[in-house]
Amino acid sequence: EALQSTKMTVLQLIAIGLDLDPSYFAKLHDEHNDTLRLIRYWPGTEQTGNRCKEHSDYGTVTLLSTDGVSGLQAFHQGEWVPVPHVKGAVVVNIGSLLSSWTGGSLLATLHRVAGPASKGSKHGCDIHKTLLEAVSRPRTS
Repeated sequence: EALQSTKMTVLQLIAIGLDLDPSYFAKLHDEHNDTLRLIRYWPGTEQTGNRCKEHSDYGTVTLLSTDGVSGLQAFHQGEWVPVPHVKGAVVVNIGSLLSSWTGGSLLATLHRVAGPASKGSKHGCDIHKTLLEAVSRPRTS
């Protein structure tokens, strides 16, 4: 029930952000045909490559709870960058369906769960600080 409520709130906020009626996306989810998956990616060793290969999700939104174990990366401006862990926060990935519904205004998030040996990993790069600052700022809408 809590996840259902969170999902609907996220969908309403996305609609508001796009200057649409707040129920625009929420009403498209009234059949409650969601998928809930609990997945744990173990840290691995220095030789561990991708623990989940690059992909974008097929639906509208994916809500991710992280536990501080590094590895979640998003493809941003031609590079794989780490998604910072913020205690108590939820990462929201845009899926391909929502990207299509918005005519590409919102793009599906290409992401992966990398290991230390993953090609192109940028552990500790400057973008990490930038992303952490972005998710830590108070929201005005």
